Amino acid sequence: MAQRFLKVSYKMYTNSAASHKLLYETEVMKPVSFVTDMGLMIDAFEQKLCELNPGEQFDFTLSAAEAFGERDEDLIRPVPRKAFEIQGKFDDEHIFPGAEVPLMDGEGNHFYGTIVKVTDTEVTVDLNNPLAGKALQFTGTLHENREATLQEIEQTAKILSGECGCGGGCGNCNDGCCSGEGCGGCA
Repeated sequence: MAQRFLKVSYKMYTNSAASHKLLYETEVMKPVSFVTDMGLMIDAFEQKLCELNPGEQFDFTLSAAEAFGERDEDLIRPVPRKAFEIQGKFDDEHIFPGAEVPLMDGEGNHFYGTIVKVTDTEVTVDLNNPLAGKALQFTGTLHENREATLQEIEQTAKILSGECGCGGGCGNCNDGCCSGEGCGGCA
């Protein structure tokens, strides 16, 4: 199937017997626009939306496996405390239990981890996505569903690579690379 251009307004909730909590909501007057199959959204979320027609409302739940996967206890790892030192001093301003911190692996890949525990010798970091192991409910309205143009696909690729001056993020794309709403698809 060809890549699709979708425009959607929605709310995302945790969905379990223990919790039904609003996690994210698009702005009422600013639906999110994106091109499918580019890693911007959860695959199963995109697939469900692609089945809808513009104007349709939706209410569906993705299992943990369909959303951010199940929790993996092997992704909770001890890291030497020295790895969190800046000029020989431990960064206790940013490194404490519950903090989400940006990290980088040996290959230069950036990702986030959640600090679980800090001791005199090590810091335990949880590398699971904070939403891993959780079913997610989505409610909202699909505003647009059509085949993406080559320009929209190329523009999204530029944004994701940081080539357009956005650095992969949105909000201040006024360098002429990005056009349209929300940086042409950045969600």
